[in-house]
Amino acid sequence: MSKISNDMRLFLGWRLMEDRLGPIGHAIESRLWGDGRARHTFLLASTDEHPLVLIEIDVGNREKGIRKSMKLNIIELNEVPKNLIKLEFIGEIKSQTALNDLIQSAHNYVDNHSNYHVLLNNCRTFVEYLINQLPEFENFIPRKNGSILEYYHAKAKYEHPGALIKSQRFLKKLKIFTNIIKSINIPIN
Repeated sequence: MSKISNDMRLFLGWRLMEDRLGPIGHAIESRLWGDGRARHTFLLASTDEHPLVLIEIDVGNREKGIRKSMKLNIIELNEVPKNLIKLEFIGEIKSQTALNDLIQSAHNYVDNHSNYHVLLNNCRTFVEYLINQLPEFENFIPRKNGSILEYYHAKAKYEHPGALIKSQRFLKKLKIFTNIIKSINIPIN
């Protein structure tokens, strides 16, 4: 008989926003910059006892205009969501209480940050907060400017650059080429 382990594996996931402007914002953003910040960010956790748990926040009362409340969703799933755009393995924690600790941190976050704010309190800040609550990940998760999500945005820009990034790269190469031509005294008309 095999021993059941409750080690937790954690994944960072992205899907399109589910509001009317989400797909439009994502299309514009990915074509211009290539990083796809206009995506909904969430976590998937997995243990032997709970094979797939979705942990996310969403806007609770959409009809309240600017002052929208946050809604915490912790749902056991039977399969990976079909609307998934990207999934990154964050790491594994060898702990019997990791999933419970993560869920408690999610509840604490929503209790302390009950209103949605487009810049300061959203799905990205929620995910960053939860991952930062796990000391096992502190030293080996890649970050850019101290942020896990900024690292993945930069990686996406590099892998799938948008029109603005491609233009910047072209102009940089053109400037280098022009400087080389000038340095060897070839007249440019």
